[in-house]
Amino acid sequence: MTGVPSASPEGAPLRFFTIAARNFLPAARILHDSVKAAHPAAVFTVYLCDRDMGYDPEAVGMDIQPLESLGIPALERMIRTYNITELCTAIKPYCFLREFSLAGDGPAPHVLYADPDIELFSPLEEVVEALDGGAQAVLTPHVLGPAERVESHDQQFLRLGIYNLGFIALANTDPVQRAVEWWGRRMVEQCIIDIPNGLFVDQKWMDLLPAFLDDVKVLRHPGYNIAYWNLHERRIDLCGPAPSCNGLPLRFVHYSGLILENTEKFTRHSGLFHVSSSFGYGELVKRYRARMTAPVYRKLRETPYAFFWNGATGKNEHSPANGAERARRPETFVFARQAFSLETYRARAAAEAHQREERRVQEARLLAEATAGGGDAAGEGPSTVEIPCHCALCGGRHQMRVDLPGGRQAEGGPLPDWRETVVCPSCGLTSRQRAMVHLFEQEFAPTPDDRIYLTEAETPLFDRLSQRYPRLTGSTYLGDRRPFGSSESGPRNEDAEALSFLSESFDFMLSLDDLQNLAHPERAFDEAYRVLVPGGRLLFTTPADLFRQESVIRAEPKPRGRTTHLLPPLHRGEGDKGTLVYRRFGWDVLDRAREAGFRRPFLFQYWSRTFGYLGADQVLFVAEKPA
Repeated sequence: MTGVPSASPEGAPLRFFTIAARNFLPAARILHDSVKAAHPAAVFTVYLCDRDMGYDPEAVGMDIQPLESLGIPALERMIRTYNITELCTAIKPYCFLREFSLAGDGPAPHVLYADPDIELFSPLEEVVEALDGGAQAVLTPHVLGPAERVESHDQQFLRLGIYNLGFIALANTDPVQRAVEWWGRRMVEQCIIDIPNGLFVDQKWMDLLPAFLDDVKVLRHPGYNIAYWNLHERRIDLCGPAPSCNGLPLRFVHYSGLILENTEKFTRHSGLFHVSSSFGYGELVKRYRARMTAPVYRKLRETPYAFFWNGATGKNEHSPANGAERARRPETFVFARQAFSLETYRARAAAEAHQREERRVQEARLLAEATAGGGDAAGEGPSTVEIPCHCALCGGRHQMRVDLPGGRQAEGGPLPDWRETVVCPSCGLTSRQRAMVHLFEQEFAPTPDDRIYLTEAETPLFDRLSQRYPRLTGSTYLGDRRPFGSSESGPRNEDAEALSFLSESFDFMLSLDDLQNLAHPERAFDEAYRVLVPGGRLLFTTPADLFRQESVIRAEPKPRGRTTHLLPPLHRGEGDKGTLVYRRFGWDVLDRAREAGFRRPFLFQYWSRTFGYLGADQVLFVAEKPA
């Protein structure tokens, strides 16, 4: 296939994008390669409707943008509400708006969306010509003529939508931007599969677009958007000098609902067409399936969806039966965002300043309500209050204890240390401890067979985890009072800077607020890397200033066991008898992890009134050893 420029010399440049979960990145790569072959100068972006983890973006070889780059105010609510199909389509207008904003100093680009399971076979000349000629939008109808007495029939398109939103091209103009903003507002709550009530994700809404915009091009070229729903009217010819459909150039094929495991049936949505009876489409399916099932893509294809629906129910949520109950997210789900650098964290904090302030107001109001009527005869406020929260570990809703600073909480006064309070009366764990286990189990799905090392023992957290994971190992630091590695007459004695375990002993390592007390944390990262298996993960918490790159060093070790204090001594624990704090980390804590060999360390940032994970900058750090 011969490539052509992304647009005519006098026309606007092209920006392509797609939306995919991690397991669809192999398909997105095939789409990317076909776009770059047809339009070499075009820009191509993947918006990841998933967690940004579990793959090497450099190896994938595409510009992959996280959900947070879209600046959707209601993103958390949408993630908690929508299934995978709904969420992937709901963010589409926001992707368009971001692409429009990246126009630069040159002519405003045309922006084209394509589903990740699409493959281009030649340049989209008709689309470029229409947009360069003044069209505001280009849509492709499901069918080009009446669909009577066939599997995909007229009434079906009236329910699902006239146009297939697996592809849409928009000009970067003010009227289009206003229409896309309207579309985005509808997607916050109404991007749902509710066919009896006339809604099918984002697709049905675009039936209105020709009424809202002048010059909407309905492209009736048979070489566009070929899929199971229009095979009855399309004939693909692969024998000529270039692929064609109904005698015109083949532009792109849409492998919607492709079944990779079945070499004869090519889509889960149709029982009529098969590879051997699909008018040339079947040969393309065979080639596409061979690339999708290549060993290099296997790990990505098997990656579960991070947010909700991943096929575990055995139901095809894309086309539920009439009256089927809509699946919803488990009540124990907690929304957590990832951050990989100080720059992205600062940008997010600035964009979410209003949301942060709303949370602070919620927390102050919560405490005010809890302390109302409390106190003693001298007017002193209570030292503790209780707030209702859900515990994801022991289940159920409990009145959790909150310790107040100085025994009082006047309006506008100091807030509690939210990390170390909100204690569940059932399991005895603080907010930070409960959140770590919550995210550990939600994001990484450990099994009872996994070997887990927890850098503490004989604690409520160790007791809870040992009930769930029989192969859990815990330890404490006893210094030279007992040989390292020994577990006689008490918990196992270990030095985090020189562990006694054999290399590759554990699948997971969990550490809660230990690193700040180590004189040489870089040694602890080296040891964690050594004792984890390839693909193993280190999860840790530590007090950190997330608006600083460099750590604040409070104390430095010197020869013969001496210590130089650069700041007044600070101890973790009971007064000056606790463990000395050597530093308060900044983002360079992730640099230490990278230097040890860990791949793309990041942090989860979370907040939840439901579970009592309150306060600013609640985070869990994660580092993965390369497989």
